[in-house]
Amino acid sequence: MQRLLVAFYGDDFTGSAENLAQFSRHGLRGRLFFSSANRHEILHMASELDVIGLAGTARGLSPAAITTEVDPALSILEELNPLIKQFKVCSTFDSSPTMGSIGHVMELARQRWPGCALPVLPATPAFGRYTAFSHLFTRFQGEICRLDQNLAMVHHPSTPMSEPDLRRHLAAQTSIPPAAITLLDYRSADGGWQQLLSSVQDERFVVLDATDRHELQHATELILKLAERHPTLAVAAQGLADALGRILTREATEREPLPTTYSRVERLLVLSGSCSPQTRSQLLHFEAQGGVLVAAPPEEALLDPLGLASRLATKVTKAFEIGSGVAVTTTSNEADVIAGLSSERLALSVGCVFAQLALELRKGSGIQRIVFAGGDTSSHAMRQLGANALELVAFDEAQGGHLCRLLATGSPMEGLEVVLKGGQIGGEDFFSRVQRGTHME
Repeated sequence: MQRLLVAFYGDDFTGSAENLAQFSRHGLRGRLFFSSANRHEILHMASELDVIGLAGTARGLSPAAITTEVDPALSILEELNPLIKQFKVCSTFDSSPTMGSIGHVMELARQRWPGCALPVLPATPAFGRYTAFSHLFTRFQGEICRLDQNLAMVHHPSTPMSEPDLRRHLAAQTSIPPAAITLLDYRSADGGWQQLLSSVQDERFVVLDATDRHELQHATELILKLAERHPTLAVAAQGLADALGRILTREATEREPLPTTYSRVERLLVLSGSCSPQTRSQLLHFEAQGGVLVAAPPEEALLDPLGLASRLATKVTKAFEIGSGVAVTTTSNEADVIAGLSSERLALSVGCVFAQLALELRKGSGIQRIVFAGGDTSSHAMRQLGANALELVAFDEAQGGHLCRLLATGSPMEGLEVVLKGGQIGGEDFFSRVQRGTHME
């Protein structure tokens, strides 16, 4: 029996789907499960797959809730015993000591695997994420800037980011001391290997630099070498998955890469709980192209989620009589962003609304394709849809989006096509493009 190559837990659903997609693009067979409760099915599928992902909600949780959420997932990763284990985090490292704490997850890993190596690989150059001397740089509005100069992250409603040095950022979340493998270490005779090994032996977490594809691949090869010799949990964004997929399929001759085209649909539903300025711009473009925007007031979601879902179902059904695309959104402009609310509670409530709305419209009108926008809200929505897992259908290279298919035996949600969109994903016409498909290009 072939050993499972990779098993990962992702701290939100959009990022988890993106991570799986990177492996699938290189022809690796994978599936993303929605809950650690499906333990038997997950372990059973390990013999048929190259990659298994567990989609989670840790990014929007307090440390106590993270323990409840992540511990069972780490147990499954241990039982799967893959070549490499990954804790997939957002490429902008959205986290704090009290919300989505990456440091807390690292401590949970150390409790389960005493002294385990914790290499941290933030870089995703293809997505505009670069690390130099442990400082995270991002592409924002066409410019490359340090994380603390990216206005979308500085003003993030849940985890505003003001520290670009990831050693310092993560050190505020854990007692585990930091270390770094820098671009200069890569120039040494051993490419930084002894420095990495020494840091691991000192039980430090280690931030690895990368600013381009070659450096990313070198850092990934160091992590693979480490995992062959030492219990390891790689804390990384989707750049690791891309590089691993490339390395692990270097000599493969029968792999089938993920298709890059998909067809249009007559009607598209967008469910957006994203606060991102980029998503709001995409919603306005969608409206300008004939899409109908329907407001989902966050206050009503907190007070009466099921009632709001029912009212929205009526509004959306009527909106589809006007146009072929409808977007239900909590924040269509900056003034809609509510400060002072518990983001964990709000995300759960909005997720409940979106799940119920999707179920009603799937049953009532047979909607075929839905976009879920916003990492935290879509994570909670996906868990309440009644589906067990998803598989990748196609990759839209121009937009960085992925079309997926839900697996939900015996449920109306079986076969529903979904796109999970993070706040920083896609161009202005993202939603319109998901509806019209890519075959005409």
